[in-house]
Amino acid sequence: MYVDIKWYRNVYKGRFKGERGELLSFLGRACDVVDALTHGRARARWEGLTEFQRETMKRAVCLMVDHFAGLDGVSGLVESYSIGDMRVWNRRGRSEKPWDVAGCGFLAWTTLMKSGLMCGVV
Repeated sequence: MYVDIKWYRNVYKGRFKGERGELLSFLGRACDVVDALTHGRARARWEGLTEFQRETMKRAVCLMVDHFAGLDGVSGLVESYSIGDMRVWNRRGRSEKPWDVAGCGFLAWTTLMKSGLMCGVV
């Protein structure tokens, strides 16, 4: 994994306060997404990456954890609501936004882009 619990909590100052096992699961899932978005380049070149690239990737992983946990302020979109007698449903269709397709969130996507290891979209 690119990030451990200690880095997430102490360096990144992550907001996820759930159980250790759930946080490990989110971290693993986020690392898998990074590997997919970088087509394995991150893992294959880890030792040769600059400090900026490593820190950027770690931050992207942490942002994904926050996104998965609904702590990024944008992942928990309203699907329906009621006002008096009126009820509205948001019909989710195919998203054209690559960060939605990847399931990682806008902030994580743009942060990972700065590493220079992404190419193409999922």
